Amino acid sequence: MITRVPRVGREREWESLMEGALRAARAFPGNLGTLILKPGREGERAYRILVRFDSSRNLRQWEESPQRQEVLKQLEPVESEPVLIERAIGLETWFEPPGTAVPSQPMAPPPRHKMMLASSIGVYLTITPMLMVLGPVLDRLPVYVATMVLVPIAVLLLTYVVMPAITKVLRPWLYRGRTGG
Repeated sequence: MITRVPRVGREREWESLMEGALRAARAFPGNLGTLILKPGREGERAYRILVRFDSSRNLRQWEESPQRQEVLKQLEPVESEPVLIERAIGLETWFEPPGTAVPSQPMAPPPRHKMMLASSIGVYLTITPMLMVLGPVLDRLPVYVATMVLVPIAVLLLTYVVMPAITKVLRPWLYRGRTGG
């Protein structure tokens, strides 16, 4: 997640340049999506940009690419504060950051014990209905084949449906006492 602050009065120019940057990132190998979170509160000026890649290698290739270097040169004159870059790997990426972070402070992920509890709830709520529905079919398959069927479906549901919903519901508890929450 990248936090950037455009200069006052140059927000539209900054947004136009940033959209070009995101188009370039989306076309890069391994990109899983990009998103701009605009300032949410009155007086807040920081934008949060979420960039996801399928591997550290592909992210590093994007970060070192001439396309990205060109974009950074274009953005620099229209920004008013240093850029803040935060990385999340693994389960942290399931936890949606609150939209009210303080731009000058890093966004802290939830404590690991809270991520573990929320993830456990998510896995339970995903696997239990799957076993109820698919159980009769999977019972006839060898365990390794049944697992090969269940795991990709569960990961897909957890990533795109279950964990976003859980983090939204549990956000006050997950981020209580954390920077930005």
